[in-house]
Amino acid sequence: MKTLLILVLDGVMDSSLAITLDTLKAGQGFLARSRQPAAIRIATVGYGKSVSTGAGLKLTPDMTFKEVAALDAVPEWIIVPGLGLTSDAEIEARFARRDARAAMDLLQAEAGRKVKIAASCSAVFLFGQAGVLNGHQVTMTWWLASLFRSRFPDVKLDESKMLVRDRNCLTAGSAFAQLDLALAIVADTMGSSVAQLCSRYLLIDQRPSQVRYMIPTHRQHTDPTVAAAERWVDKHLSEPISVARLSSTLAVSPKTLGRRIEAATGVSPVKFIQRRRLMRAAHLIQTTSLSIDAIAEQVGYQDGTALRKLVKREFGTTPGALR
Repeated sequence: MKTLLILVLDGVMDSSLAITLDTLKAGQGFLARSRQPAAIRIATVGYGKSVSTGAGLKLTPDMTFKEVAALDAVPEWIIVPGLGLTSDAEIEARFARRDARAAMDLLQAEAGRKVKIAASCSAVFLFGQAGVLNGHQVTMTWWLASLFRSRFPDVKLDESKMLVRDRNCLTAGSAFAQLDLALAIVADTMGSSVAQLCSRYLLIDQRPSQVRYMIPTHRQHTDPTVAAAERWVDKHLSEPISVARLSSTLAVSPKTLGRRIEAATGVSPVKFIQRRRLMRAAHLIQTTSLSIDAIAEQVGYQDGTALRKLVKREFGTTPGALR
């Protein structure tokens, strides 16, 4: 029997928990009706006998942390739904509570037993705090990426991705990326055909990238040079922008600029500029009726063909599908 445990902390996002349960239960149902049914156990786990969700609902978990630690069989997955944390102060205060500390102890122990672990949104901070992500590649909430990098510099973060699987760890982006995460776990434990059924019956689209959802005007960087680079690039998107020109404008050397941009964003200056162009392009595609050629010109590409290729490569879809 494969056991899937959903770790539920006080303040869990109701939608994230419901998405996880509904998707896994749907997969379990499809699998039970297939020609090759397999035993799948899905259970919620809490620190105590009762958990309060972010919306104030009271839940009774199927198991406690102590009962998980006493299990003879190793769980297949431990899944942590989103926690709805939005700032460094909230994260610090939340992870100082007893249930969070106990959850981190449990994650450390189960990671040592090679249990697969999964989280989305700000719950990825819990994994980082537990020390189970060092050297791993991950993704998480795009608008908390700078904060995550400052807290966990040894973790390789790529917030442009919707999902990242690295060894025994699966992470997903903002809030409703929990849907993508749950579907990936269905595919892993129940098979790709069951995951396909879930995606069709539950209307789940493939979304490989978070970039299309990023808000171009959202400033998340504490490094003043990187923040200034964002502002300047956004004002000059229609022009040719080289790293040399950008560094000269900001009065820093290209090497210093590259080091600071990579530390803050995880990408090179060239990729940083390209991402700003694509974020603006996605915004214009979704909010205006401008032609793709006109949008390409506004964000610094010679024609619509180049933009179409980049959108397809980075977003996994066509510009027309974004509208």
